[in-house]
Amino acid sequence: MIVREVAIDEQKKWNSFVSSNEGGSFIQSWEWSEFMASQKEKIWRLVVENDSEWLAVIFLFKSKLKFGQSLLYAPRGPIIKNEAGRVEVFKSIISKVDELAKQEKAMSFAVDPYSEDIGWCKTFDEFGFVKSERDIQPRHTLILDIHEPEEELLKQMHQKTRYNIQLAHKKGVEISVNNDNFKEFYELLKKTEQRQGVKFFDQNYFKNILQLPFVKLYLATFEGKIIAANIMVDWNHLTTYLFGASDHDYRNVMAPHLLQWQAIKDAKERGDWFYDFWGAAPENVVGHEEKWFGFTKFKMSFSPDADITEYVGTYEKNYSPVKLGLYRYLQKIYK
Repeated sequence: MIVREVAIDEQKKWNSFVSSNEGGSFIQSWEWSEFMASQKEKIWRLVVENDSEWLAVIFLFKSKLKFGQSLLYAPRGPIIKNEAGRVEVFKSIISKVDELAKQEKAMSFAVDPYSEDIGWCKTFDEFGFVKSERDIQPRHTLILDIHEPEEELLKQMHQKTRYNIQLAHKKGVEISVNNDNFKEFYELLKKTEQRQGVKFFDQNYFKNILQLPFVKLYLATFEGKIIAANIMVDWNHLTTYLFGASDHDYRNVMAPHLLQWQAIKDAKERGDWFYDFWGAAPENVVGHEEKWFGFTKFKMSFSPDADITEYVGTYEKNYSPVKLGLYRYLQKIYK
């Protein structure tokens, strides 16, 4: 069993492996890793092989932090072939990552498999990982099964949500898809940041993300003005609502409801199976997800009786625990 970096001409094989094995998120796709290469200092695409057979892949990157520190992170990785032995394969991956961490002087290595299998927790424990205090990707989310006819999906919604969709139609809100409307989207995003007291990624991040082939910018227009926009991802029979922004001055027009419904209908037409709202806070949750209750209520209105999916969450292997603890202490002070 060997671990090596993947060559450029193996892009199709990489994507095929990611999409055909359990836990294969778009965040581990070749295109997403190319996007992250424009955002981070270094990236690696590793494959675990046995007699030329691919057993696992993992994309990870080096992220530079404040105070001259850095860490390694594999978003929604690794992806291990369904029939492969998880422990032995993961052992090979970690052995290679340990080398990279030493080479790059990284304080830690974080992973968060796209999986609900709590068996991962035991595996992480065996290799010296600990549960992170804060999950990097959403640990909880709402995923709709969209196999049902449109009429059934509408019935599943809260009555007020159906009404709001109809109201947006009645008021003349129009939905379009155009990745060239970056300026309008970013203006809405800045307004959303100010209103919600949050900080999104910088302008360069969103410009680059809209260049990805599986990313679509949905726009809601009212009386000739773009008043709401969503960034959607279509990957491997799953549509994901990644980012949303809106103009609060037009909140009574209910454009965000119509934006979601149009995206759901388009996903069904493409033959997608599921629709992921990308983050939802369950009742009684504690921690930073408590801040999600507002938009969770909006998302849950599309299927109030649906269960919230819970993933394993973020685990990390700390190479310099004292230094990492000091960094996080200083981060809280100077954030």
